[in-house]
Amino acid sequence: MKNFLRNKMKDRLSYCKDWKNSVDLYIANKQITKKADKEYYKSKPILKLVLDFYFLPYNLLRLFRYLRMIHEYEKNQVEIKVLSKELGDYEDFKK
Repeated sequence: MKNFLRNKMKDRLSYCKDWKNSVDLYIANKQITKKADKEYYKSKPILKLVLDFYFLPYNLLRLFRYLRMIHEYEKNQVEIKVLSKELGDYEDFKK
């Protein structure tokens, strides 16, 4: 039973690390897109203003989703620390 629990904790830890890596890639690509948009709209400030106003509700929704994702990302980092500690404690207990 203890090995089953340990294996499940290892699986969960690997899933958390994979998810963290995926979010890191997403955030990096989002920053690149933001830089490209900024560069593109330098020469078109009126268009940028009109589009920002037109898409205001949608952009607010995207902002809230992004903030939620950042919250889950931080929570995931804490979970990784806790699982690593628990697995370390379990290995020490087993010896």
